Amino acid sequence: MLALAVILLTGCSPGSQVILIEAPGCTKCAAAQRVLDEVLPQYPDARLVHYTYYTDEGHQVILDYNVKDVPSVIVGQTVIGYKSYDGDGDKLKAMLTAALENRSPEATPDQPADEAPLDSQALKDIQPSSMATVFLAGLLAGFNPCLLAILAFLSSTVITSSGRSRDIIPLVICFSLGIFVVYYLFGVGLFRIFQDWQSMASSIRLFLSLLLVFLGLTQIEDARRLYGGGRSLFKTDWALKYFQGGVSGRRLSTYFLMGALFSLVKAPCVGAVYLAIIGIISSDGYSSAALLYLMLYNLGIILPVLVLGGVMAMGMSPESIDRFRHDHRVSIRVATGLTLIVLAPLIYWQLI
Repeated sequence: MLALAVILLTGCSPGSQVILIEAPGCTKCAAAQRVLDEVLPQYPDARLVHYTYYTDEGHQVILDYNVKDVPSVIVGQTVIGYKSYDGDGDKLKAMLTAALENRSPEATPDQPADEAPLDSQALKDIQPSSMATVFLAGLLAGFNPCLLAILAFLSSTVITSSGRSRDIIPLVICFSLGIFVVYYLFGVGLFRIFQDWQSMASSIRLFLSLLLVFLGLTQIEDARRLYGGGRSLFKTDWALKYFQGGVSGRRLSTYFLMGALFSLVKAPCVGAVYLAIIGIISSDGYSSAALLYLMLYNLGIILPVLVLGGVMAMGMSPESIDRFRHDHRVSIRVATGLTLIVLAPLIYWQLI
């Protein structure tokens, strides 16, 4: 086992070995390190070994010791997870002292002995508030003038071609599925990149925060232009002619492909919020939880398409949707811009 190899390599007995399971850029891990720096000098025989949770070695230690949290401190066979002290530095200090003196720290209800390992525990640790926040962020990104304009155009073209409002339903479903698949795959790929670059977590966080401020200001500038009667920075009219021929064929595969292609056209409208969400969930370190968050976010993006498509299938005219888009596009831009600007410092200081 890896744990035995560490003991042999470091020359430490099980009781004096201290392992810190951590993640780069993790403020909780930094706090745990400060407590260790204060306690360990009192125990000259103790040797501190660091493992990053997502490495092969870190994953093996997690399995060997049945670790549930990041950060976690392991002293011999005693595992002190973050939930055991919940950020209380004095409590962690007492538990470390007890473990180093070969006294078992008091058991806590947060870590029963038969609890699942870290990776299996991920889905159980998902908070409903976090799920709601991610889903609402998807709604914010999805409900934008770019979407309303293209949806009104496509629905109008379908009705003109077939004369039946109900023909909008297969268009909306396949179009939404194309958007969902492309954004989900893109999100998974970007999440993996963020995980591989965990050593640059602070730099990525700074870049992401600056990008959000820039894109937020861009949204507000676009609102100012529109309010003054100017041209939008996010015009999608150029893409409409490419979709018109595909809609007239009324093939489901074509609808799906149009959704996939439009997801790229729509990227300037939703990309900033998407980057923010991926940046947030990548810091959690739980692949299963992150993939669920990505799914919730993308469901939020396509929900406005499905809802508005259903409303138009029941009789609302596409012209009404387009009129709503035109009347409220300034306020939508302002709301999106302010949200991005507010997100920037929250992400940089890891408050979310």
